[in-house]
Amino acid sequence: YLMNGNKKFLAMAVLCAVASVGFVLPAAAEETMTHDLDEVIVEADKDALPGGYVKTKGNVGILGTKDVMDVPYTQMNFTKQNIEDFGGPNQALDNVLVNMPSVRQTGTMLHGDFSVRGKSTNGSFFYLNGVPGMLGQFMVPAFAAESIEITAGPNKAISGSFPAGEGTGVAAVVNMTTAKAPDVPVTRYRQIFSGKSGFGEALDVGRRFGKNNEWGIRVNAEFMNGNPTHYKSDKNSQSFFANIDHQDDKSKTNFLIGYQYYEVEDGMRWFGLDAASIKAGKLTHLPSAPNSKNNYSFPGMDKVHEGTIMVLNHEQKLNDSWKVFFNGGWTHSNLKKNITGLSSKLTITNDDGTYAGRYFTRRTPSHKYYGQIGVNGEFKTGTVKHNLVLAADKSWSKSWTGVVGGTGLTNFTGLGGNIFTGVDPNESVTIPDFENYHSSSARFWGVSLMDTMELGKSQLLLGIHKHNATSTSYSDPSKGAVKATSVKSDATCPAFGFVYQPDKNIALYASHSEFFDSGERVSENKDNNNLYYENKGDIMSPSKAKSNEIGVKYENKGFLATLAFFQNKEANNITVYNNDFTKKWYTQDGENEYKGIELSVNGRLNDKWNIMGGLMYLDATRTRTEKGTYDGYSVAGIPKWTGVATLQYNPDKDWSIIGRAVYVGSTPIFPASNDIKWTVPSYVTYDLGVKYKTKFNSTPVTLSAMCYNITGKDYWIAYGSGLHLSSPRTLMLSATFDI
Repeated sequence: YLMNGNKKFLAMAVLCAVASVGFVLPAAAEETMTHDLDEVIVEADKDALPGGYVKTKGNVGILGTKDVMDVPYTQMNFTKQNIEDFGGPNQALDNVLVNMPSVRQTGTMLHGDFSVRGKSTNGSFFYLNGVPGMLGQFMVPAFAAESIEITAGPNKAISGSFPAGEGTGVAAVVNMTTAKAPDVPVTRYRQIFSGKSGFGEALDVGRRFGKNNEWGIRVNAEFMNGNPTHYKSDKNSQSFFANIDHQDDKSKTNFLIGYQYYEVEDGMRWFGLDAASIKAGKLTHLPSAPNSKNNYSFPGMDKVHEGTIMVLNHEQKLNDSWKVFFNGGWTHSNLKKNITGLSSKLTITNDDGTYAGRYFTRRTPSHKYYGQIGVNGEFKTGTVKHNLVLAADKSWSKSWTGVVGGTGLTNFTGLGGNIFTGVDPNESVTIPDFENYHSSSARFWGVSLMDTMELGKSQLLLGIHKHNATSTSYSDPSKGAVKATSVKSDATCPAFGFVYQPDKNIALYASHSEFFDSGERVSENKDNNNLYYENKGDIMSPSKAKSNEIGVKYENKGFLATLAFFQNKEANNITVYNNDFTKKWYTQDGENEYKGIELSVNGRLNDKWNIMGGLMYLDATRTRTEKGTYDGYSVAGIPKWTGVATLQYNPDKDWSIIGRAVYVGSTPIFPASNDIKWTVPSYVTYDLGVKYKTKFNSTPVTLSAMCYNITGKDYWIAYGSGLHLSSPRTLMLSATFDI
């Protein structure tokens, strides 16, 4: 249900009362409680490292579930506990994913973006139970997840075809596995309070039944309402997921169905830098970051998304060595309302912090379908053991764009203010009626063949993926005759991997992988300077991304470390202007090359201390540009150094104290042209939390408090050549009841 004002007050009072239990309860009251939790059954992951945040096993695309020591790539598998402790209604999902050092936060409540090894991506490119394209940019139902697995680097051979989405999505293979019913029944209720007035509640129920518990159902529901932050915003969401599974000696089946509704009013945090003002000398430097509690939202700003998802996985044994499998998915997604600043941002035009903007209003429905069928078998040739996977898949996608009143995509009412004082309170927007036109469609099909060969202490992975795609872009009919631009493309993407384990604790590995991009559609939207791309509606030339990696992994006594050296390459898509900034084009020019070193450590330090985190150095430069004009230039929005360090202290079995520091080094941006380089300052943020397990009467309760950005630091987050403003200090409280 959704809480009204009285219910909010009552819920807050109950939550505060519950949160105080075990913290400030007098001795007399404590006699009604027990701290002996030996009989409490806790749902735990047997593959989780000490601390409970990272698993040693996870999904690796069509290769299935593998131990991290057998994977020739950098991989991190986040547990449900990690998602619950670091996620929340006031945090984008990247607040969980940043616990992997190659991930950098670039998201907000409005945009679920993040980057992996310098390449931007978002929830649109997640896999859901191994099926791609079912989720959205800011619609990832992490509350229903059992784990999130990240395999760094582009890899078509293990990921298969992909329904089209925003951007190219070649950063990594990111899979979300939904929770199944455990062997022990679970009935869990969680209530959350955060920010100014953000209330949330979640229900998690799981049961197994049948003669041998072969059937299972896990139901997760989440409701959010209010302002979960300390800047102006309001969040309202209702989500429901049911996971039904069946398993016996010969087959495994999993069916997921879900519905999501998500609305955020206000919440503007994204800024651009006006190229024309820089050219004219009005904007000469990057203004310092303003107070992150400031309001930059205009009356009427609203983003509403609704979607339905179904995913089916089936595996059937043919005999002791061979099995066939099917993975399929269907989603209807509708960004029903998107009333925000043009390009989702405001544009700074002056050194004193003046900004301007234009309203942007549209909606974006989309339909996506995916099907994959394959066979997996084990056999030997001499002394070599083979694990062979052959899979074919096909995906379809179709998208529409809402037109404002049938006359264009933009409401040209001006929007202005100052970053240091906030939005002009007199600004407002008239919300028009929406009409839709078909904007794009795509069809993809592919075949993957993978063979993992094992001989003694060595494993050799050989794979290949053949891919064909057809991408079609349609013009806005309100601007004249409908124009269709269609591009057909195909590519062959090989994958190689080698793992050598001299003993059970050490694995040396090397790999090569590739990803095929079917071509990005050039936006038809004007920018805040009233400019279209001169090549609007075109589809960029398809291109490949390639990755090479070598590394070493060490696992012993609950501790796991990975050291990786990597090199990724991809086509460089950039915006270029004419001399007086009156025209612009979106074009490909050369390659972006990402070279780096990544170190991650996870697990036990000693009996009471656990660690999670690491460090990454990344050199991202442009190469092979036309006539070498921009060779050696930095890629915008990518710092050379990033790092994360989390310490968990468990003084006893009931208490857990969590501290985390996230570091992002100084970051180059190119706000006007490739010849003008500015630097976004480095920053460090700190989070601090505490959890306490107890009983209220006979009911096990986990009380949790987490403070994000505990020092209240204000800072800019570089995103390409744009900026996000940081979120202020925010407290989240929760109480979880195992009924």
